[in-house]
Amino acid sequence: MHLALILAMSMSGGADDLLLKVGDDAPPFAMRDLDRQVFSLRNNTGESATAKEKKKAVVLVFFATWCKPCMKEIPILKKIYGAWRGKGRDVEVIYVGLSQGEKELGPFAKEQKLPWRVIPDSFGLLARRYGASQLPHLFVVDERGKIAFQHRGIAPELYQTLDNQLARITGTAPVGDAGPAVVDQPRFTKEYTLGRAPSSETSAPRWQPLAIFVGEQVSANIEVQTEDSYEAFQKALLVGKYDLTNAGPLLCHAVKDQYEAVARVERQGSPTYFGIIFTTRASPVRQLSDLKGKTIGLVSERSTSGGLYPQLALLDAGLVPGKDVTIKWLGSHGKVAEAVKAGTVDAGGCYEDCRDSVYPTIRAKTIATRVLTYTADIPSEMILVKRSLDAATKKQLKDAILALSAAEGILAQISQGETSVTAVVPATDKDLDSVADVVARVNSKSIK
Repeated sequence: MHLALILAMSMSGGADDLLLKVGDDAPPFAMRDLDRQVFSLRNNTGESATAKEKKKAVVLVFFATWCKPCMKEIPILKKIYGAWRGKGRDVEVIYVGLSQGEKELGPFAKEQKLPWRVIPDSFGLLARRYGASQLPHLFVVDERGKIAFQHRGIAPELYQTLDNQLARITGTAPVGDAGPAVVDQPRFTKEYTLGRAPSSETSAPRWQPLAIFVGEQVSANIEVQTEDSYEAFQKALLVGKYDLTNAGPLLCHAVKDQYEAVARVERQGSPTYFGIIFTTRASPVRQLSDLKGKTIGLVSERSTSGGLYPQLALLDAGLVPGKDVTIKWLGSHGKVAEAVKAGTVDAGGCYEDCRDSVYPTIRAKTIATRVLTYTADIPSEMILVKRSLDAATKKQLKDAILALSAAEGILAQISQGETSVTAVVPATDKDLDSVADVVARVNSKSIK
């Protein structure tokens, strides 16, 4: 008989914003624990569970080694775990490490002598399924595979609460013998917001673990927010809506009066990236100078790699954007790639490599397209803090943000679907000087 505990994280707030409700089906999963053994929720609960493996309760727990409230709960969870296992109750306890792998979880589990199974959730798969976005958060799944109970934050009288819930779900008497008390306190009194560009529907959820990590370091709740469009996002930054933000270098430059740079987000080990101007292999355009009198598709005037730096490349080739070359603003990198492929523009400028969105393989895009030029190096995206915050707060936030480089699981999670984030390194406003120079040159020469 086993006790299954999985601490699940979730956003701060009332029950209405919980992803799962009591009575909902618990999202199924099958993942390996630190001993490389697979734990399957379906094999332990629900109609498909085998008689041998089926449990009357599985308590699921999302945690992190850096979560201070989680540390406070461990002694209580050990006591109730031992009590229920000792009574031979049909219950199982599982820990799920949010955005952490074996490297972080293995030593921690050994040091804390955790008696239950620990599952690395390196890419935040389970966290997203269960709506885990603030630690701690606890779920209990009944024998039908339904959510029977959940609590996020530090549960008051944790031992008694779990003992009573498990007794109710399993139809047995409580074990009793209360453990040490856990004080039910608000997570934090400070609240901050982290603004993210609306790059995709998963952008904000993928960055929530980063916000949780930084929040733990500065004793604050940090909520990731986004807008419906880039225009709305820029307007929000121009009025200082967020306390922190992550944005590309051009937007960082545009909002420098409201925000200051504290960190650069490096991807694939590089402090810079670049854009390209490309066309089809069948096109008569062989070099940038051939674009005179023709049309180029670009993303937006607010885009660094799909707007600003391609215009600089045209200027370097002796072509004035808007005069010698007609610009067609298409709104997204993917639409630029589609327009070039369809032949509705003579060339396109975008990040390297937006062509992947319309060509299924490297071979396919190599055969179909020709890169006319690579842009100058572009500084990597940045994390900014609001200038109006007091100096002590800004320093705390900066130190916490720079500690992210050691949190490999979190970097892996925010990288999903994008180029891999490999480090978060110090930055200052001076890192935007090169962008300012490009902006000045393009604005002085191009025809709007």
